[in-house]
Amino acid sequence: MTYLIIKETIYQGLENSYTVVNQTHDLDKANDMLQGYHLINVDKSVLYSIAKYESPLLLTEEVA
Repeated sequence: MTYLIIKETIYQGLENSYTVVNQTHDLDKANDMLQGYHLINVDKSVLYSIAKYESPLLLTEEVA
């Protein structure tokens, strides 16, 4: 399981943009990163959040 730190930038009159700013496999570390981004964020139009990501399962053989 991978945890992504997502930065959302909010615009007036345009669609919001989303950027992956960091990633980790440890949930505790992801929460610490998120807290850090919240602490240093001074721009009210920028939000940070965590998203879980699982790699898609790739089948290498046909299953009957």
